[in-house]
Amino acid sequence: EDVGLEAHHYHWHVDFPFWWDSAAFGEKDRKGELFFYMHHQLNARFDAERLSNWMPRVSPLGWNEVLEEGFAPHATYLREGEFPSRPDNMKFQDVPEISLAEMDRYTARIMDSIDRLVVAGMNGNTVSLNNTEGIDVLGSIIEASTSSPNPNYYGSIHNFCHILLSKITDPQGKYGLPPGVMGHFETSTRDPTFFRLHKFLDEIFRKYKNNLGSYKKEEIDFPGVEIKGIKVTSMNKKGG
Repeated sequence: EDVGLEAHHYHWHVDFPFWWDSAAFGEKDRKGELFFYMHHQLNARFDAERLSNWMPRVSPLGWNEVLEEGFAPHATYLREGEFPSRPDNMKFQDVPEISLAEMDRYTARIMDSIDRLVVAGMNGNTVSLNNTEGIDVLGSIIEASTSSPNPNYYGSIHNFCHILLSKITDPQGKYGLPPGVMGHFETSTRDPTFFRLHKFLDEIFRKYKNNLGSYKKEEIDFPGVEIKGIKVTSMNKKGG
């Protein structure tokens, strides 16, 4: 329940909203890539804090598995009542927005495209992932944003995962419960399952980066540049 972390996560999504229409408002430079990088850094911090307290790294989330960890947010909406608590050992269920079978299909399509380093665009065209812009394209598919080459084919597994988690205690709205904390950017980092979800997504990006292979020398070399020395000068005039 780190307020600063929640604010950082919320403000990033305000700066890079998934609904941003590049055609209408202008391109958000590297939006998909920064989606990966920002959440990767959040998970790195979370894992570091767990390790420093003799706990293992967080494990990826799977919606076909029992969610063992419950969560009680002890927070309320302004008018809608309390944020729902989640008991231990809950099972994911279909919600009106997305089914578990659809989640499996979208994920399989993304992993297949990562293995081939090519994504299926609209109208039968293809988009390469084997270039500098590839990770930006992959990020726009996973979140997904309006920059996704084919949102109907790849869906939006990030956003749908948040919905599945936010409605896990009342998936069909039978009891009229409001969404849980995972339904809002302002509150989702309160739930430790947030980091399990993003570890799952981070593993997808890691698979993609591994498929790219190692950098070639010409990609990281600076021909004609030679370092002849280095000097460190103290800015402390008192010499302390």
